[in-house]
Amino acid sequence: MGTQGERDTAVLNTVVIQYILTGEPVGSRTVAKKSGLALSAATIRNLMVDLEEQGFLTQPHTSAGRIPTPLGFRYYVDHILPTQDLGVAVRKQIESGFIPPATELQDLLRQTSRILSAVSGHLAIVRAPRLGATRIRHIQFIDMGGKNILVVLVSQDGLVVNRFIESEEQFSQDQLDKFSRYLNSLFQNLTLVEARSRVVAQIEEEKSRFDTLLPQALSLSQQALQDEDGGELYIEGTSQLLGYPEFAQIDKIRALFATFEEKHQLIDLLDRSLEAKGVQVFIRPEGHFPDIELSLVASAYQRGQSPAGSLAVMGPMRMDYARVVPVVKYTAYLVSVLLNKLQM
Repeated sequence: MGTQGERDTAVLNTVVIQYILTGEPVGSRTVAKKSGLALSAATIRNLMVDLEEQGFLTQPHTSAGRIPTPLGFRYYVDHILPTQDLGVAVRKQIESGFIPPATELQDLLRQTSRILSAVSGHLAIVRAPRLGATRIRHIQFIDMGGKNILVVLVSQDGLVVNRFIESEEQFSQDQLDKFSRYLNSLFQNLTLVEARSRVVAQIEEEKSRFDTLLPQALSLSQQALQDEDGGELYIEGTSQLLGYPEFAQIDKIRALFATFEEKHQLIDLLDRSLEAKGVQVFIRPEGHFPDIELSLVASAYQRGQSPAGSLAVMGPMRMDYARVVPVVKYTAYLVSVLLNKLQM
């Protein structure tokens, strides 16, 4: 997609800004007044027709003005969106939300989702670090009756993960405690990925032993160390979306909540932000939200020098990107700082 001329860019910019403010189609007279172009409404109208033919604008009704298409918003974000720094007041608002600072990872992520939603005025999503890269501090098996066992995994950075597994045979709590002590000596400070590899190697070594304790412990650990969810999601501010007229219809509301139920769609987009640098803007991402006009502004947060998890603001396609992008960027920076302090 090539860049537009100055007049086309000014018209598109005006339509986008006015549509963000009002949610209503924008007419040529409004563009003539707001764009700063010394052009007649008729000339502006012709420019808007040209932009419509190129796919940047659309006319929802014959007698209405124009609104930006996903392509129009994409062009605005990539080529027009002004670079803004957060004001002192907004920075302090974000920072104050982390006071007192969390001492556990889960509390930090909950704080982050609440702050991001409150400051942005949109729904916020925070994805916990992937367990596969999390280093193990402690593992504990707890007898829940019968063959049901609660596995408690505690990471070096304070993440506590509870999982229920079903064993092939019934164990007493005393046996489970022995399993836990053995595995803690085996897995100390390994990542889940490293621990799973260690289990496979140990199983081969223990095959020739007469002591059945170790194979049984290793068998349970294989179930406990599965990285099934790929990172828990913390979602805050669902009601924020329902305040927009775009989502007032029942079918839109159903589609919206179906999006939250199909978490893999959100996780896929958040994964893409992990693989990129800086803030990523996904405008009605193809294949993810085909029935609703949603956008996602996302960024990774870091542990050390590596991406750990991601956070995002979700809102209507006409969200105020000039305001939301720096909010997401600064919040991700603060979370990275606080996350690394948790590891000290």
